[in-house]
Amino acid sequence: MVGQQLQVKIEKLVAGGEGLAHLPDGRVVFVPFSLPREKVSVKIIQEKKDYVVGAIEDIVTPSTDRVEPRCPHYGGGGCYGCYVLVSGAQAPSNYGNAPQGYGCGGCQLQHVSYEEEVRIKGDLLKEILRRQVRISFEPEAAYPSPEEWRYRNKSEHPLAPGKPNPMIGYYQRRTHKVVDVKDCPVLHPECIEDLSRLREILGRSGESVYEERTGKGNLRHVVLRRSNQGKRLIGLVTRTAKLEAETLRRLLEEFKELTGIVQNINPEPGNRIMGDKTEVISGLGYLVESIAGLKLKVSFESFFQANHAQAGRIVEVVKEFLQPQADDILCDAYAGVGMIGLALASDVKGVVAIESLPSSVQDGKHNLEINGLKNVDWIEGNTEETLGSVQYDLLVLDPPRKGITDKAISAVVKTKPQKLCYVSCNPSTWARDVRHLIDAGYELKRLAWLDMFPKTAHMELVSLLEIT
Repeated sequence: MVGQQLQVKIEKLVAGGEGLAHLPDGRVVFVPFSLPREKVSVKIIQEKKDYVVGAIEDIVTPSTDRVEPRCPHYGGGGCYGCYVLVSGAQAPSNYGNAPQGYGCGGCQLQHVSYEEEVRIKGDLLKEILRRQVRISFEPEAAYPSPEEWRYRNKSEHPLAPGKPNPMIGYYQRRTHKVVDVKDCPVLHPECIEDLSRLREILGRSGESVYEERTGKGNLRHVVLRRSNQGKRLIGLVTRTAKLEAETLRRLLEEFKELTGIVQNINPEPGNRIMGDKTEVISGLGYLVESIAGLKLKVSFESFFQANHAQAGRIVEVVKEFLQPQADDILCDAYAGVGMIGLALASDVKGVVAIESLPSSVQDGKHNLEINGLKNVDWIEGNTEETLGSVQYDLLVLDPPRKGITDKAISAVVKTKPQKLCYVSCNPSTWARDVRHLIDAGYELKRLAWLDMFPKTAHMELVSLLEIT
């Protein structure tokens, strides 16, 4: 069937942002960059036992919510191109600028109006509740991002050899081929400017670029961070501890206005971005964020939300859901630099913050001091190993994308907090874990979702569960 052309009508979008339709034989066909209710002509490019994948050749009946993408890297026509011509329409100005094939893999929903994007994500969440959590539950109103574009203040960019300058950007969709990104409309303009200047500096300095296939070369990733106070930090992730003298000279000469420049060393093969050792080249190795009435030190290695406005909203929703009281002890598990726990510390008797990353624990302890807080205790360790021995009344779970382990769920069941707030950036693992918690005696009481990353298929969930 690969290579066959046919017309299908898109029924809905699924997780990951792909359109879903059905073939006459009942099999599912996934169509990236399509929209609900569109009739599209597709070419089958992949066939599996239970499904096929189709690339759009033409949009026969376009959705009224389809818009022109802003990004010149968002598609290149042909296989998996993410903007195709509506029948009889002229090509948009940026069409075809991305590499033939997959285009940049960073966004999945630039071809839809923002109002429809929010509606689509809400429908996706309802589908997850029905199919994975297996309950009938109506989420609360969504929290769209205040900024639809240029909201992102942190980015990680792989490199590839190029002439005269190295390629720095994002991976093409479902590949490890680097798209040389000259602009990214979801990234803050100052970060784009830093990326452009870095590309030229590295090209002139002769710094070798790491090649995943051979394991040779030095520079692996560039990491950009910008605080909501307008301060910026640049990190170079290298295979070795060395940098060319000319690279260092040019960085110091041409980035004097930065808060800091750091080097992170990652000698290990594989797709893990950062290693365990970071050295400060100049300035400071951290930024200070101002969120939820707090000043928060965030080191280069530490996690922090890339959409600042929505980060503050997470704190607001967690507080509304938990309704903390003055005699409560709050446990903030997977605490990061302490954003949630510290923001709620003044409302409770005490906070126990659990975090496994040493840099985040150090940041968190520093953040206690700069915010004048006395009632927060930090535990450096894995939530799975420590949660069961902590005494607390309220629990916040904010794990990474992989969710929480069975051991962590067992610890929750053992300590039995009356209320727990589960914050998640991955609805799929959230649904799996919430199902386990429901089976253990908890009931899902409230659920809100925040659009942390407009133009992508991602969403952030904040949920309240109570023991029955």
